[in-house]
Amino acid sequence: MKAMQRELPRLLEPMRKNGFLLMLDFDGVLAPIVPHYKDARMSAKTRRLLAACARRGKVAVISGRALADVRARVNLPGMWYAGNHGSEWSMGKARGCERLSKSAARQLRDARDVFIALSKHYPGVVVEDKKLTFSVHFRALPHSLRRSWREQVRRIAKQYKKVLDTAEGSEYIFNVRTRSGRTKGDAVRLARQLSPRRMVPIYIGDDTTDEDAFAALPRGITIRVGRLHKSAARFFVDSRSEVDTILAMLGEV
Repeated sequence: MKAMQRELPRLLEPMRKNGFLLMLDFDGVLAPIVPHYKDARMSAKTRRLLAACARRGKVAVISGRALADVRARVNLPGMWYAGNHGSEWSMGKARGCERLSKSAARQLRDARDVFIALSKHYPGVVVEDKKLTFSVHFRALPHSLRRSWREQVRRIAKQYKKVLDTAEGSEYIFNVRTRSGRTKGDAVRLARQLSPRRMVPIYIGDDTTDEDAFAALPRGITIRVGRLHKSAARFFVDSRSEVDTILAMLGEV
């Protein structure tokens, strides 16, 4: 991975001629990570910069949040969205959501109920049900209980491993989704199909689930917030504040 700040001026040149397709996660990228997921907000500065990018190119927010949730939090004209890690999408006239098989839906509900029951024994753990997927937040869990908590999560994940993917994301969250379901990589491929081929594709993410999106753009500009040696992203920035710097430069292309 290379530091993005050194490379960006050079990478901007093709965008001046061909335009850009900017795709990015919400939490940890557009909005800072906060103690409770319901309190996440973009700053006024980030909102202004993102709006400027949307006037210059095409912008898609691809989030693990439910589609209605992330759209309400961004709420800017001309934007594209994908929610539930790509299982829901609203990109121009292309709108839809994945239909889970009866078996997968049942397994997902069963696992959700197991986590809800387990959360009653671990203060600060919150299960966010998003229908097509669910997330388990444990940022507020006391440190003394986190080892025991992770052991319990591994036990549950092993029980459902043939059907469900239970992955720990950044900032104390487990994302649970069906293994056969759509990913952020699928959302990226859809956005590329719907946009002019000449546009330079860019993806910015910070989470484990963003790796699917990075992998879907082997020749694109993929940027991870926070350096990770095993990431499929080509570039990295050290902090979310540097995302604003990137948005500012794109908004002037």
